[in-house]
Amino acid sequence: MTPPAALVSCSLACLSLVAAAALGCDRPGRAAGTAPAPACASTAPASSGAAQAADGGATHAAPAEAAAAPADAAAPAALAAAPAALAEQIAPLRADAPLVELAVEGFPSAVVSVPIGATGRRPVLIASHGNYDRPEWQCEVWRGIAGGDVFILCPRGVARSDSPSASDVRFTYESNARLEREIDAGLAALRARFPEHVDPGPALYTGFSLGAIMGSAIAARRAALFPRLVLVEGGHDRWTSATAKAFADGGGQRVLFVCAQAGCGAAAAAAAARLEKAGVQTRVVRSKEAGHRYDGPVAEETQRALGWVLAGDPRW
Repeated sequence: MTPPAALVSCSLACLSLVAAAALGCDRPGRAAGTAPAPACASTAPASSGAAQAADGGATHAAPAEAAAAPADAAAPAALAAAPAALAEQIAPLRADAPLVELAVEGFPSAVVSVPIGATGRRPVLIASHGNYDRPEWQCEVWRGIAGGDVFILCPRGVARSDSPSASDVRFTYESNARLEREIDAGLAALRARFPEHVDPGPALYTGFSLGAIMGSAIAARRAALFPRLVLVEGGHDRWTSATAKAFADGGGQRVLFVCAQAGCGAAAAAAAARLEKAGVQTRVVRSKEAGHRYDGPVAEETQRALGWVLAGDPRW
């Protein structure tokens, strides 16, 4: 895409900037332990874009008094503003595909869904997969849920020796401590690769099954980095009164539990009660009975509830 053009006229009456960005999006679905279905077109959910405040910064109107200011007083201010306004322009983010491989120092490569065409800083969503799963599948499904205008970092973990074949390698996470280090290294690599486009603030942590279990322990220690969580089909039994309090005291704000099985729903409700008692807002949503999975009807319920998770964070 051609970078936005900016014109500074000789007139002291106006300064205009026009920017255009192109976004791409695809969303395959999958059940746990199976390969993804063919990709289909997807639009960004209501939780991103217009339904939430735009993440590229606010526009500022000139004070009403400025209209009455003499021309000779307005001139220096207008000329001084021009270089600053032009400097704010960031070249659109470019990538060969919506999903890219990211080299991570000390760990296997991660997969990242990138906001193609972004001309400002975008927040980061961490999507941790389940056991016997693949990071590509998480990134594909979460791009369909959260849209194509944010970064989605999907850590790989370690390969399983019982993978179906050399061309279909599945992954797991050895421990929450190792996953925490892998996420930290992944975030550092992401910021190094896209230094002008990655928002430096807190990330949204999402996890499915094993990823949700690991994420509960990580967030209890790192609530300032992960104050909001989406835990799909897992992670509820790790919320003791002590971990709930640690998460709240560290700055934890909201936890969404998403369940596709009856047993998950009951356990998530109990965990939510402990978190609420500690001062954390929670919500439990159920898809229709769909088995242990994160795509299909489970992804649809997650997408519907995502606006609640992100409410109040203007970056999204």
